[in-house]
Amino acid sequence: MKPFLAQLKFDGRRLILRNFSFQFFSILMPAGFYLLFTKVMVSGTVPVSFSLQYMASMIVYSGTINALFGIALILMHDREKGLLQWYQLTPLGVQPYYLSVGFWSMVMNGIAIVVLGMLAVVVNHVSLTLGQWLAVAGVALIGQIPTLLMGVAISFLNRPETLSIVSNLITFPMAIVSGLWWPMSMLPSWLQPIGKLMPTYFVNNWLGAVATHATLKTTNIIGVSAWIGVLLVLVILETRQLLKRGDGVVKA
Repeated sequence: MKPFLAQLKFDGRRLILRNFSFQFFSILMPAGFYLLFTKVMVSGTVPVSFSLQYMASMIVYSGTINALFGIALILMHDREKGLLQWYQLTPLGVQPYYLSVGFWSMVMNGIAIVVLGMLAVVVNHVSLTLGQWLAVAGVALIGQIPTLLMGVAISFLNRPETLSIVSNLITFPMAIVSGLWWPMSMLPSWLQPIGKLMPTYFVNNWLGAVATHATLKTTNIIGVSAWIGVLLVLVILETRQLLKRGDGVVKA
C-alpha cells in the first residue's frame, strides 16, 4: 500500500500542481462553451432541462480534452524517459503507475464537475438533490474511462507531433458528431448514425438522463461497457508489445 500511496503523491504533484495551466484550460474551455450556449447566445428563458443536459455535455467534453491531450502527452513523455520500462522492473510492475494516473485523471474530471455544476446552479439556477449530484459524479467518472483508455492507447505513438494531430482529429470531430457541442438533430442525416456509435454519445445520454430525470436507456450503459472492453484489450496488447520490445515506442 505504501508504494502505491507514494506513486499517488508523485503523480499528484506533476499532474495537478505542476500542470495547472493545462488543467485550467481543460476546464475553462468547456465552462466558456456552457456560458455561451446557455446564457450569452440565447434569448428568453432557457429550459432547465437544456441547462442540465448541456452541463452534462460539457462535463463529458472536459474529460475528453483532459484524457486525449493532457494524459496522453504525459504518458508519452514518461515512456520516452524510460519510466514505463523502469516500473516494469519493479516488484509491482506497471499496474500502480497506470492506476495512479487514472486516479488523478478522475480527480481532474471531478474538479470539472464541481466547476460546471456551480455555473449551472449560480447562472442558470438549476436545482438537484444531493443524491442526483452524486449520481451525476458517479456516471461522469465511469463514463470517462473510455476516453481515458483512448488517451493511453494513442500515447504509444512515436512522436509528440503525431500525437497532437491524432488528439485533434479524435477530440473535436468526436465532440461534434456525438452531440456535445450542439444537438445531433442539427447534423446531416448520414452523419448521425456514426455519432451514435461514439463513446461520448453514450456517456452524454446516460449523464443527461440522470441529471434531467429522463428514462435511462440500457443501450447507453451497454455502449460505454463495450467501449471500455475493446479499448482495455487494445491498451493491454499495446503495453505488452512495448515492454516486450523495450524500445519505448509503437511505430506510426
